[in-house]
Amino acid sequence: MPHQFQRFRLSRWLKFAVLSCLIFGWLISFHGLGIPSGQAIATGFPPNLLIADTSNSHPDVKVQQGLKLFQAGNALGAIALWQQVLQQTPPNSEAWVKLLQYLVRAQVQVGQVDTAIANLDQLIGYYRQTHDLQQLGRMLTEQAQLYSSLGQQRRAISLLCNEFGAQECRADSALAIARQQADSLGAAAALGSLGNTYRLRGSYTTGIGYLSESLKLAQQLHLSTYEIAAWHGLGNLYTSLVKQYQRQLRAAQATGDTLALQTIQQSLTQSLDQAIAHLEQSLTLARQQQDSWHELRALLNLAALSPYQPAGNRTAADQLQQAKRLLDRLPDSREKAYAAIHLATLWQLASPSSQLTESDLLTRCIQGQRYPVAVEQLLQQAIAIAQRIRDPQSTAFALGRLGHLAECQQQYDQALSLTQQAQITAATAEHRYLWEWQAGRILQATDQTQAAIVAYETAVHTLGSLRADIAIASRDLQFDFRDTVEPIYRQLTALYLSQGSQQPASQNQQEKSQTDSLTAALLVSPDVSIPASEIDAALKTIDRLRLAELQNYLGDECSFTVFPKPITLIDAKTAVLSSVILGDRVAVILSLPQVQNARTQGLQSQVYWLPATSIEVLTTLNQLRLQLEKRSDLADTYLTYSQQVYDWLIRPFQRSLKTAGIETLVFIHDGLFRSIPMAALHDGKQFLVEQYAIASTLSLTLVDPTKLDHAALRVLGFGLTEPAIVNDTTVFEALTYVKSEIDSIQTIFPGSRGFVDAAFTTQRLQQELAQGHYPIVHLATHGKFGIDARETYLVTGGTQTGRQPQEPLPQSASPQKYNEKLTINQLYQIMRNVPLASRVDLLVLTACETAIGSDREALGIAGLALQAGVQSAIASLWQVDDRSTAALITQFYQELQRDNSRAHALQAAQKAWLSQYPDSHPGYWAAFILVGNWL
Repeated sequence: MPHQFQRFRLSRWLKFAVLSCLIFGWLISFHGLGIPSGQAIATGFPPNLLIADTSNSHPDVKVQQGLKLFQAGNALGAIALWQQVLQQTPPNSEAWVKLLQYLVRAQVQVGQVDTAIANLDQLIGYYRQTHDLQQLGRMLTEQAQLYSSLGQQRRAISLLCNEFGAQECRADSALAIARQQADSLGAAAALGSLGNTYRLRGSYTTGIGYLSESLKLAQQLHLSTYEIAAWHGLGNLYTSLVKQYQRQLRAAQATGDTLALQTIQQSLTQSLDQAIAHLEQSLTLARQQQDSWHELRALLNLAALSPYQPAGNRTAADQLQQAKRLLDRLPDSREKAYAAIHLATLWQLASPSSQLTESDLLTRCIQGQRYPVAVEQLLQQAIAIAQRIRDPQSTAFALGRLGHLAECQQQYDQALSLTQQAQITAATAEHRYLWEWQAGRILQATDQTQAAIVAYETAVHTLGSLRADIAIASRDLQFDFRDTVEPIYRQLTALYLSQGSQQPASQNQQEKSQTDSLTAALLVSPDVSIPASEIDAALKTIDRLRLAELQNYLGDECSFTVFPKPITLIDAKTAVLSSVILGDRVAVILSLPQVQNARTQGLQSQVYWLPATSIEVLTTLNQLRLQLEKRSDLADTYLTYSQQVYDWLIRPFQRSLKTAGIETLVFIHDGLFRSIPMAALHDGKQFLVEQYAIASTLSLTLVDPTKLDHAALRVLGFGLTEPAIVNDTTVFEALTYVKSEIDSIQTIFPGSRGFVDAAFTTQRLQQELAQGHYPIVHLATHGKFGIDARETYLVTGGTQTGRQPQEPLPQSASPQKYNEKLTINQLYQIMRNVPLASRVDLLVLTACETAIGSDREALGIAGLALQAGVQSAIASLWQVDDRSTAALITQFYQELQRDNSRAHALQAAQKAWLSQYPDSHPGYWAAFILVGNWL
């Protein structure tokens, strides 16, 4: 490959995900499902019968001293003593095994998960060697729980049952061993751990099946601790569903989809009722068994559900009081420290006027609220606990949270002092960035702008060291990216762009825009007062944000290539327009090539601040997208909104673009701008695509600057003409013109192949790519882009049971036939096995759709292309008339055959359509966008 590149994968960011859980008490709530004897451990199901009981006495004096320290909450002291003894203990002896088990318990409690996993590796090897299969299976479950706590769900599932895609558990997996050995306790633990792991992956139906099996088995065997854990796990799973439906509800509210609102609200209410019922059952059993830790977890999780309940039904205040009394009676431990932090956060949310969530409170303040005295007391208590057990991690969290409390009370000197203590105490980058960011906010609030920029830059640098791992495994955590990561980049960008003047240059005209926004847009010129160095720094920060967004969207399957010299893409005829939403303002940055001796030497940029608030802009974008899809609108209502967006994005730079002789516009868009096809923007006389070839990308560093080899073009086409059913509620209509679409491709490009309906399967796609070289893959089928990569899929003509292919059916489930889904991860697995010499350059998706009002779904198009390893993709943003699609795409391929670039071929096809149908609504032709390489 002629370009150097860097490939990003998971590692330390998964640890950060767990630390984020701890901030909000989720590790306590979701991972710690069964801690016996009041001890804290971060795994998914009760480990007290899986490894040695630390409440027993021991003949060795130092080991006994370690046990006393551990039971008193000093896990670090216990670890030090036990490690001394271990060095003098013969390997593979009974004492050696017992010590390793003790160490695992203690190491997990203080967050030394990697070391605990290594010790479990030794124990697993020992039990394999001694053929103690029952203990082997239990140790595998214990290790799987730890991998799950690190976010490595795939590895956890492999240890517990099988690799994704297999129907039966492997013979050497934890669950298979437990069943073969008739180890009911081990089976209950493995089933519960599987359920919890699938919940963290967002596979809720499968998770319910496994947790229900675990619950049934625990009830049959009268295993009260496991029964409590199963009830609690189911409660947490339904809580995750509540959060999922809440996100969907907000999206439906933004688009005014009343039918969806009713359905989603009903699902949310049902899941909320289930979550409360299961957690209350866990609470009742915990009290009966005098299990204080489970009682505390249930109380905290029930209180956390309060914001989702009607005001009259909220009982959080009483639950928090009970939790506080219970917390005071428990021995010191890391879990107790985090429980105190979690309790303090929930106490802040108990205010009836609060509309924030737990993750909001990490960086935001409740306006006008006087914080209860208990909040500060609990954070002070958490600091004291953490310091007594000598745990720097929980100490840093508690100090940082207390610093944020002072920040919200505008006690900035105290806030900065506490925040700096948290920075110093935080030993690892995985959470230090939070306090660097907090310091930046405090400095900015006290008008120390340059110092604030330094603090923000430090936080961004810290995140940069984690960027390879920004794929967050837990679906709940994935959406908190917008609260705990994304704002840092945006706030730093805003600081850079504020350096020229404290107000944007267009401020006076913005005031006029209240009465005449179009006139204001015409009058305002780009802001030239911002230093070029600050604009460059802002663009680099925006680029880092785009990469972080993409990695967050793709999740734990994230893998893509970054090219370090994107400037080679920009020739004298290409310009880049970047939009960025910064609080209540929106900036657009034009970057033009600086050409010398016919070569691009760099980019020259200028900034324009839109004369409208971000809410006004987003409302206009939503309305434009809505009207673009209404092909039956004879009044062309879309034009009002289309011209407004043109006046915001293009008109301020119109003279510069014309002077530079620009032919191609590349958009790097933010938020809802991604959901709008730029081709449909209108200047009052013609569409933007009639003036420029258009493409979009998330970042120039993600574009492989390689041109198509037009002489070697062949297409591998697959299509679906028949109606498709992917689940009980999702049915897609027939695509009757797809067959002619596939046939025309084979006529245009000799040597191409096409497969439709039953011949279109994931297996056939894999076989064809392995056997031949096809620079273009054409998929004429329904596709759905969801709010994260797990909800993004294409529909094939194959069949599957009613589950995701990578999810084995629980024994209690019954199969039902649906059309097969081709997921992003499956496409990635197929494409990565294609030899480099036969790589796919262009992926064409002609029947896909994204939801109005969802920028994450539009992000999925770029994500799918990049994850599949292709240079570029053409996809539809909404469902287009089948006949129109066939005609337009056929024209696109004809233009491509004439040696046009990808962008110019799509432009020519759309202009040809407009020439033939000059009064055509853009709903018929504008939905198709080009993402990635436009050459």
